[in-house]
Amino acid sequence: MSEPRTTLHTIDTHHHVGELSLGVGDDGAGGDGTAIRPVEVHAEMLDRFGFTAACVIPGFQYDRTYGIANTRRVNDGIAAYRDSMPSRFPVALGTLEPLHTVEACRQEADRLVAELDIDGLAWHTRYQGVFLSDRRMHALVDLATERGLPCYVHLFAESGMEAPWSLLDLARAHPDATIVALDGFSGSTQTRYLMDIAERCPNVLFDTAIAFPLMRPLDAFVDTFGSERLLFGTDSYARPVPYNTPSVMHELRASTMPQTDLENILWRNFLRLFPQAVNRLGLAIDGDATIS
Repeated sequence: MSEPRTTLHTIDTHHHVGELSLGVGDDGAGGDGTAIRPVEVHAEMLDRFGFTAACVIPGFQYDRTYGIANTRRVNDGIAAYRDSMPSRFPVALGTLEPLHTVEACRQEADRLVAELDIDGLAWHTRYQGVFLSDRRMHALVDLATERGLPCYVHLFAESGMEAPWSLLDLARAHPDATIVALDGFSGSTQTRYLMDIAERCPNVLFDTAIAFPLMRPLDAFVDTFGSERLLFGTDSYARPVPYNTPSVMHELRASTMPQTDLENILWRNFLRLFPQAVNRLGLAIDGDATIS
C-alpha cells in the first residue's frame, strides 16, 4: 500500500471556539458558555494534527440572558481570537440570533462589517431555537448576502431542525447567497440527500466534517460534481475536544482522487472563498500553488 499523500497546505474550515458540548458534559467552561482556552492551546492542536490554519466559529451554547449584548460579546470575542493569531486563524465567522428582531440583527451585521471586519456569518439553528428554513433565517441570509458574507449553516444528521429539506428550501430561495453546509455527510442516508441538493443548488458548498466514510461518499461527490465545492472541515476543536485524530483527513489523503482535487479540498477552495486570508496567513501563492 502506498503512503498517504500530502498537500501544500491543510486549512480546516470548521473549528468552534467556546462552548459546544453536544450534551456530553462540562469540560470546565465558564458558566456563561463563552470561556475559551488560550489561543496557543489551539495552535498546538493544529500542529499536532498537521493543519496549516483553521477558520474559527463561535460556540452556540453561550448565555443569552441579555439578548443582543451577549451576541455582541460572542462576536467581539471571535474577531479578537482571529486577530490575536491571524497566521493560524485567518478567518472568523460571527453570528446573528434568529430570535432577535431583524432590525437588531441588521445593526449588528453592520457593526460586524464596519468594526470587526468579520469574514462571514454562521448558524447552528438547533442551538438557536429555530428550524434552518425558518422565515427568520431567510431574513438573516439576506443580511449576509447584502454585505457579501458567506453563510455557514450546520446540517447535523440527527437533528430534524437542521434537516436536508430545510437547506434545500433556504438555498433555493437565495440563489445569490453563498451557503456552506457543515456536517452534511454525517449520515449515510443524509449523504444521498446532499447529492440531490448539490445538483439543484450550485450556490451550496459542503464541508467534510463528521463524514460517514462507508462507500467513500467524498470520492463519489468529487466524481459527480468536481472538487471545487468541497471544503476540508473536521469540527475537531470545541469544548470538549471531540476527536483524537482527524480521520476524514486520513481518508481524503488515502483516496485515489487526483492530486489537484485533493489540493482544492484541503486548502485552495478555502482561499478562493476567503481571499483575504492569503495575506493574513503570510502565504506566497504563485506558480503551482495558484488558487485561481
